[in-house]
Amino acid sequence: MGNFRKIQSIHSAPEMMMGSIKLRQAFPLRGIEQISPFILLHHFDFTCGPGENNFRVPAHPHRGFCPVTYMYEGSIEHEDSLGNKKVIGNNEVQWINAGRGMIHSEKADKEFIEKGGRSQGIQLWINLPKVKKMNPSFYQPITKNEIVLIEKEGVEFRLVSGSYLDKKGPANSDVLTAMLRMRTGSDYTFTAPKTNNVCFYVLEGELTLNDTNSIKQHDTVVFENTDGDMMLKAKQDSKLLIMSGEQINEPLVSHGPFVMNSETEILEAMRDYQQGKMGFLP
Repeated sequence: MGNFRKIQSIHSAPEMMMGSIKLRQAFPLRGIEQISPFILLHHFDFTCGPGENNFRVPAHPHRGFCPVTYMYEGSIEHEDSLGNKKVIGNNEVQWINAGRGMIHSEKADKEFIEKGGRSQGIQLWINLPKVKKMNPSFYQPITKNEIVLIEKEGVEFRLVSGSYLDKKGPANSDVLTAMLRMRTGSDYTFTAPKTNNVCFYVLEGELTLNDTNSIKQHDTVVFENTDGDMMLKAKQDSKLLIMSGEQINEPLVSHGPFVMNSETEILEAMRDYQQGKMGFLP
């Protein structure tokens, strides 16, 4: 048996409704308010016939964090108050740094609605430290050709953000996130600094973790801050999101789409949005 990083908890993400959209929420949950710097994870997975898709998230504001969308299947159209309009597809990522504030909307794009199909992905909220919360906002669409692909037999490790194995992901962030696909029978060993909080989310499939633990679709694995590797062996074709980052040791106050350090800052965000300081989007 190898020297494996200790597992703090494994739990299944419960279903919830966000408007008319059914999804899974891995965190926050009772007892797991955040896995700093990661503060929310939603997993969506639905299939529509041609012309059936009514997926639409109307215009809404954000401030103080990065809402990031990882598309594993399908495509989605983004529009924002900075003037950006972009469609991302399979194995692509929509990286938003909301900073001091912006407004955006998301919907199924025209081509996807016409053809129908499966739409599967994750929206992950990544907190920002206080010194960066009021920086200018930016939008970064990341194509499959820009993402750093690390391959071994049966494994595709797509490094979206952060540094790993002397490589740097294209997203403008030091926090590590990676989209992982594994074929049945393949294995992959991941390592991270002891100081980092590490979390895995299983979108689909079933795997053995650290030789003894079985993890399956919709499971969230939270690791302790100990030395050791994290070894995955795929029992089935599997998809995961890998997350690793330094903990932000600051107060966290969130209210809807705003994530700040105090109630006063939340009230200021609400006021600024109402006064149009985050821009406008029809």
